[in-house]
Amino acid sequence: MICIICCGTIHAQPVDFDKIYTSISGSEQQQALAKQTVFTAAPTANYDLSYHRIHWTVSPDTLFITGNITSYFTLTEASSDIYFDMSDSLVTDSVFFEGAPVEFEHVDNALHLFLPLVYIEGKYDSVSVFYHGRPAYNTFGSMNITDHETGKNLWTLSEPYGASDWWPCKQSLGDKIDSLDIYITTPEGYRAGTAGLLLDEIHDDGEVTWHWQTHYPTATYLIGISVANFVEYSFYAPHETDSVLFYNLIFPEHDSAAQVGINDIVESFGLYVDLFGAYPFKNEKYGHMEFGWGGGMEHQTMSSVANFYFDLLVHEMAHQWFGDKVTCAGWEDIWLNEGFATYANALSYYFIDDIHIYWDIWLTNSHDYIVSEPGGSVWVNDTTNVFRIFDRRLTYYKGAWVLHMLHGMLGDEDYFGALKSYLADPELAYGYATTADLQDHLETQADTSLTEFFDDWFYGEGFPSYQLLWTQDENKALTISLSQIPSHTSVDFFEMPLPVCIKGDTDSIDMVLQHTGQGQLFTTAVDFEITSVVIDPDRWVLHASDQVTEVALNEGLALVFIYPNPAHDVFTIQNFDPASGEMTVTLYDAAGQVVLHQGYDLSGTSSKVEIDISNLASGIYFVEVDEGDKDIIQKMIVH
Repeated sequence: MICIICCGTIHAQPVDFDKIYTSISGSEQQQALAKQTVFTAAPTANYDLSYHRIHWTVSPDTLFITGNITSYFTLTEASSDIYFDMSDSLVTDSVFFEGAPVEFEHVDNALHLFLPLVYIEGKYDSVSVFYHGRPAYNTFGSMNITDHETGKNLWTLSEPYGASDWWPCKQSLGDKIDSLDIYITTPEGYRAGTAGLLLDEIHDDGEVTWHWQTHYPTATYLIGISVANFVEYSFYAPHETDSVLFYNLIFPEHDSAAQVGINDIVESFGLYVDLFGAYPFKNEKYGHMEFGWGGGMEHQTMSSVANFYFDLLVHEMAHQWFGDKVTCAGWEDIWLNEGFATYANALSYYFIDDIHIYWDIWLTNSHDYIVSEPGGSVWVNDTTNVFRIFDRRLTYYKGAWVLHMLHGMLGDEDYFGALKSYLADPELAYGYATTADLQDHLETQADTSLTEFFDDWFYGEGFPSYQLLWTQDENKALTISLSQIPSHTSVDFFEMPLPVCIKGDTDSIDMVLQHTGQGQLFTTAVDFEITSVVIDPDRWVLHASDQVTEVALNEGLALVFIYPNPAHDVFTIQNFDPASGEMTVTLYDAAGQVVLHQGYDLSGTSSKVEIDISNLASGIYFVEVDEGDKDIIQKMIVH
């Protein structure tokens, strides 16, 4: 949604992603909190909007708006009442229905229109609302005036509930407006930007009216305006076999720097078209209008931005696909907007820049912040808490990593094929989507089930830490035992394909271990002496605190794996030789005192024995496994 970057980076400098997204999520939380505490939605569910004809008169010289809004709608149930969300700080002058004035009541931030009759479901008609007023001042957005070096700037920012502060509207994540004509009248010397194509500028007696038009469905919160003494910078960017208009309104003092920054994202624009499909608003434009809030907002077809740093611009541009064309259907699925925009920002580095510079920075910063705490789901389980909705660690970073892991699991062809299908789905395109919709397209494209994955990684909390034991026998055959410790009790096991790299002095091979159970064994022939085994060398899986241990083969003793290590409550001994008939396990503390001594009958058993250590204090212990004349001792940490 709102993407705030107070301190950005130009494309050629090192990127501090953590600083960028601290600013993004923190500012979104403040804006949403400011609105959520005062906004109560009017009962607007009885009609479906199709068109707005909007006239606004504003000036950066004074915080005041005069407007009239004609709204075309279809009743979805029989009714004689129409409501709009509208702040009490505004004054309703008159309301017209079918050419005649109608009674209204404007109270509790809702405008209630009393239609003359009870009209049947399916009636198509329009109402016109004339109003004026000084929008309630809010430091986080709605409508404000700020200074810049060469003048003043009037701007709006409506996410999530700020639109009703400055115009009567329907603020709902369920009803996009099919098309709009927007007329913005300003004093001469100012320019006004908003959604769609600029059709005309009409000069009359010291004023100019800017006529913008869009024929793409638009969510109310994605309509914004910015008015200042802008300079225009426009050109056509390549798009498939044609081109798309890039139209930008820039403060005069930033003209040169802005042009450099905008030109720098054209390659990413082409990348997003290749990866996600055609630019969603290709018949109109993409562009930017500078504004004075210190960040950015993905207003449809024309993002509002406070600077022209690469990461801000590509993040907002990605939202045109994820957030604007397909919008999350509710706060619980906000990652469908923010996780995608965050990952798309990173993909610009993965596919365009040196993968070992910017891409590695993104992987490191995002990974380290996610694993800094053990819990938290991408799914928003408390939509009344804006700090949870716009949680940087979970909504942005972990949401992006969920997409990154799906990318790694499915591969480029199926992953991006599924995203194109998701964005083009006629039930979702230019509408609203849920996580289940995305999952369905991924499963269909890859012909697989992802229920376990989404249960663990989207609804579940945390991440695994892997414990890998390996040994190589005299014939150079490699045996691996793989276990994991989930960081949170909501997930008992993360079933995941785990890439590993088997390294020698001069040789290496890559493997993918389909990890489906604790202590799972993998064997393979290797034609060189192994020096190390590296878990997930290219970082496609979210995990932390891994342990990789080479296990020596004791002469005459079957291969024994003891895991997990560190252990809590229970550990497992695996792959002993049941043919020996019996086994004794002795556990010593750091002082050499016996704290557990237990014999086991191995006849007819499986290759696993679980040892209960729930009564032991945290600390260092030593495990001795004895099969008569054969034994092995291994150090263990209990926590």
